[in-house]
Amino acid sequence: MNCVVIRYGEIGTKSRRTRRRWESIFMKNIRSALEANNVEFSSIENPRGRIIVATRDPRAVDVIKDVFGISSISFATRGSLDLKDMKEKAWEFYRRFGKGGTFRISTQRLDKQFPLTSQEVSAEVGAFIACRHVSVDLTNADVDIGIEILSDAAYFFVDRISAYGGIPVGIQGKVLIHLTDRRSAVAAWMMLKRGCGLVVHGDEEIGFRLGRFSYGCPITKLLDSQKAKSVLAVVFSEFHPEKRDIPSFYPLLGLKESQIQEISEDIFR
Repeated sequence: MNCVVIRYGEIGTKSRRTRRRWESIFMKNIRSALEANNVEFSSIENPRGRIIVATRDPRAVDVIKDVFGISSISFATRGSLDLKDMKEKAWEFYRRFGKGGTFRISTQRLDKQFPLTSQEVSAEVGAFIACRHVSVDLTNADVDIGIEILSDAAYFFVDRISAYGGIPVGIQGKVLIHLTDRRSAVAAWMMLKRGCGLVVHGDEEIGFRLGRFSYGCPITKLLDSQKAKSVLAVVFSEFHPEKRDIPSFYPLLGLKESQIQEISEDIFR
């Protein structure tokens, strides 16, 4: 494996100008996460529709998946756009991960200039492996070999790890929150997921736990909340209907208790 393929959702729905700005912040956050955890990488590229990190360090996946904006991530191998090379790469993946079981090929063609459709690539590559007396199973295969065709290369992988989605931290302004317990930690996490930077006061341990979700936009810590400047809103984990000079956000109001507990477990794992 020589790279990490990063997929995103909401970022890709924006206009070209907005998407470019968001992608720039997104890549900065990814770089910050890798550098903070001493993960070696040689480049971070942005072919249309994906972010590609060139690295052979498998730790990169665990580090990067906590960066908001990512829908899923795969540790992958980069190959050429030559169909013969695709077949050979897929066969190598089967021999490494298939262990003699059934397989399927799942192709996604992001570059529509590539002459074959996704289905045609899957059929060609699948036939190449099947002729070696390997069984195909399109519904419940032992190994699902993914191929993503971009403008610069084809990428091969077997695992697609889900991430948290959202939008990159730092796109929106900063919000103020008092960290007191796990519910306040979840409220802060929810604001990070919506691209807000954090200004916090209170429990330092909670602030530390939130740090890995805020790479690229360091959390500002205050001893006195009255000294907070230039924040767009104040955030609460419980409903406090008071009149304030700035907006109040209550990000937990739309969540079930089971969802709050699940997020809390992720923060404090």
